Amino acid sequence: MNSILIKNGLLVTMSKYGVISNGAIYIEGDRIRLIGKSKEIEKECSPEKVIDASGMAVLPGLINTHSHLYQSFLRGMVDTAPLVNWCEEVLYPFCRMVLEDAIEGDDRLVYYSTLLSCVEALKSGTTTIVAMEGVIQGPAVIKALKNAGIRGVYALTLADKWIRRDIILPAEWALKRSENLIKKYGEKDKISFMLAPSTPFCCSRDLLKKVMEIAKKHGVGIHIHVGETRYEVDYMKQRTGMGPLEYINSLGLLDVHPFVAVHCIWLDDKEIRILKERNAGVSHNPESNMKLASGIAPVKKMLNLNIPVGLATDGPASNDNLDMFEEMRTAALLHKISSLDPSIISATDVMMMATKLGAKVLGMDKEIGSIEPGKKADIILVNLMKPHIQPLSDIFRTLVYCAKGSDVDTVIVGGRIVMRHGKLLTIDEGELLRKVMKIAEEKLSKLNEYRKPREPIKESDLQALS
Repeated sequence: MNSILIKNGLLVTMSKYGVISNGAIYIEGDRIRLIGKSKEIEKECSPEKVIDASGMAVLPGLINTHSHLYQSFLRGMVDTAPLVNWCEEVLYPFCRMVLEDAIEGDDRLVYYSTLLSCVEALKSGTTTIVAMEGVIQGPAVIKALKNAGIRGVYALTLADKWIRRDIILPAEWALKRSENLIKKYGEKDKISFMLAPSTPFCCSRDLLKKVMEIAKKHGVGIHIHVGETRYEVDYMKQRTGMGPLEYINSLGLLDVHPFVAVHCIWLDDKEIRILKERNAGVSHNPESNMKLASGIAPVKKMLNLNIPVGLATDGPASNDNLDMFEEMRTAALLHKISSLDPSIISATDVMMMATKLGAKVLGMDKEIGSIEPGKKADIILVNLMKPHIQPLSDIFRTLVYCAKGSDVDTVIVGGRIVMRHGKLLTIDEGELLRKVMKIAEEKLSKLNEYRKPREPIKESDLQALS
C-alpha cells in the first residue's frame, strides 16, 4: 500500500484537532491514518515517500460546490449582460455547437474545455468539484475528470422548457442516458453523480417528478439553480403562486438528500426556513452573482440557522475563473460591505464554507472536508514564504485575505500526488494548452453561426449515442 508522510507543516485541519504547528500527516492508500506533531508521527510510521512541508500551510483540499467546466472556452466573452441576456448571447449558441459536435461524434470541445477547467481548479487548490454539465457529453466529461485526477461530482443537467428549443434534448432520452451514466460510471475513479434539473422554470412538473424518482432509485442527490434572479421569482410566482424553492418543495424534491440549492439570492424567509427544515444545503457563488448583477445571497442569515453553505465559483464563463482562494476573499469582502458590518462574516467562516461545510452540502462530510484520521487524503500545501503573505499572523485571515491560488505548491487527491511544486503530474500541461488554443481557434470562430436557433434535436438524431 502506498504511503506518504507530510511533516513539518502548519496543519489547518478544519476539525476538532485545530491548528497544529510543526505538524505531520501520515497517509496510507487513499486515507489519512495519523495526524499530530511531526516528532510523534515520524516514530509511528515507515512511509514510502516523505514530503517536507516546512514553510507551508497544510489544508484539506478546497471544495467547489458548483461549476460548469465546459465553459472554460467562454471566459472573458461578455461582461455587460444580466443572466437571461447572457444565456442568449453566450451560452445557448455554444451549447448548440456542443450538441451538434456530440451527434457527429466529435467530443474534443467538451473534453478539452473540461480538462482545462480541471487543471485550473487543481492548480489553485481545489480537490473536489461539482461539474454541472449536460448529459449528451457524459463520457467526455468523465474522461476529463478521470485524467485530471480530481474528485468530481457530475451533476447531470436536465431541462425541457423555457430555454432555446434547439438545445433541449428529448426528455425521455435524457433521463435514460442519465440513468445509464450513473449505472456505468457511478463511484468509480473518484467520480460520483447528482441529478441537476437546471432551474424550476426550465423544467416541467413532469420532468421534476421523474428526476426525483430516479434520484431516489439510484441513491443520488439533486443539484439545482434556485432563486438566482428576480426574474426567476417573478416568473414562478406568476405561474405557480409560489416562490421557486417553495414550488419544488411542494413536489417533494427536497425529500432527496443531499439536496443542493445553488445561488439562493432571492429566497424569502419562508423559503429559507424550508431549507432548514428539509436539511438542504446551499452553494454560494459570490463572484458570478456579482458579475451578472444577480444580487447577494443572505448567507449570514442561513449560517445563523445552521444551514450548511458551501462556496463555489460557478462556471468560467460567468466568473471567469475557478480560483477558490479568490472566491473566499471575495465572499468575505462582499458580505462585509453589503451589510456595512465588518464583523458579519469572518475568515474562519469562509474557510469552513470552502472545506468542511462544502463537504456537508454535498453529503460527503464523512469522507472529505477536514484533516482527520479515517478521511480521504485530499490535501493541499500552500507556500507561506511569499512577500504577500509574510509576516504571518492569524493563519485563517492570512489564507483568506493574503494567499492566492498560485501559492498552492502540492495537491494530493485520494492519496495520489497530482501536483508537486506547482507542476501537474497527471497530464502534460503544455500539450493541453496547445490543443486548447487550436480547438478554440477552430470552434469559436464559428460561434456566430449558432446565434440563431436551428431545428430541434430529435431522438432519431441521438441513436448513435444511446
